[in-house]
Amino acid sequence: MMKLMIRLGMMAIALLAMVSCSSSSPSGALEDYMSALQNKKYEKFVDGINISKGSPDEIKQAREGLVSMMEEKADKTLEKNGGIKSIEIISEEIAEDGNSAVVKFKQVYGDGTEKEDSQKMVKVDGKWLMDVGK
Repeated sequence: MMKLMIRLGMMAIALLAMVSCSSSSPSGALEDYMSALQNKKYEKFVDGINISKGSPDEIKQAREGLVSMMEEKADKTLEKNGGIKSIEIISEEIAEDGNSAVVKFKQVYGDGTEKEDSQKMVKVDGKWLMDVGK
C-alpha cells in the first residue's frame, strides 16, 4: 500500500512538473519570447537571447542596448504591420546532443500578412535561449 502511495505521488509530481514547465522545450521557450515581443515586453524578449561573451557589465550593457533598439525600431515595424496577431509553432528539431534546436514558426500580423521563419535555439544552464550569433 505504501509503495502504491509513493508511486502515485511521484506520478503526480512528474505530471505537475511537465505542465508547469511549458518553456522547458525549445518551442515553448520561443513561444514565450515571441509572446513577450507581441506584448511589447522587450526586456523579457531580450532576456531570451543568448549573450554569453563578455564581462557581466558588458553583457548588461548589450542587453540594455538591445532593449532600447527594440523600443525604437520594433515598435515602428510592429505598428506598420498592425502588431502581431498570433504566433504558431510549425516544427521543432532538437539536435542529438539535446543542447541545440531549430524551431520553425509563423507570425500573423494585424494587417493579415503572414511570415514564416525559423529560430536557432541553444540550451544554456538548462534554459532554452535564442541563438542569434553566427
